Amino acid sequence: MINALLISPEKNIFLEIEKGFSSHSITHEWTDNADKALSMLSDKNFDLVIFEEQIPGIDPRKFIENILLKNAMINCAVISSLSHKDFHEKYEGLGVLMQFPPKPERSHVTELVDQLEKIAGIAARTQEL
Repeated sequence: MINALLISPEKNIFLEIEKGFSSHSITHEWTDNADKALSMLSDKNFDLVIFEEQIPGIDPRKFIENILLKNAMINCAVISSLSHKDFHEKYEGLGVLMQFPPKPERSHVTELVDQLEKIAGIAARTQEL
């Protein structure tokens, strides 16, 4: 089972994502700021972090770096209005799994789950070697 942490000052941004999570048996928690999120990441085991790029109090790239220092194996997705090219340039080298649009829909969760399943399949094959 996947456990996700959702981070945004506005919880409503995740309404469709939460509906998609329920159909994929993904558990989740929500917080409204980066400091609480980093504390939660220290206290609990999360497989996935999805956060709104305009998270108050911290640069989003620095936030991902802080997340990876807590758990280098965690998957991150960012809700961002940047173009695909600008998004790639901004987050290159951080292993961000996926960009969500400013108003994510359930279909984006399906895409995310597909990506996570690919990663799990690669990890399983690597362990067999």
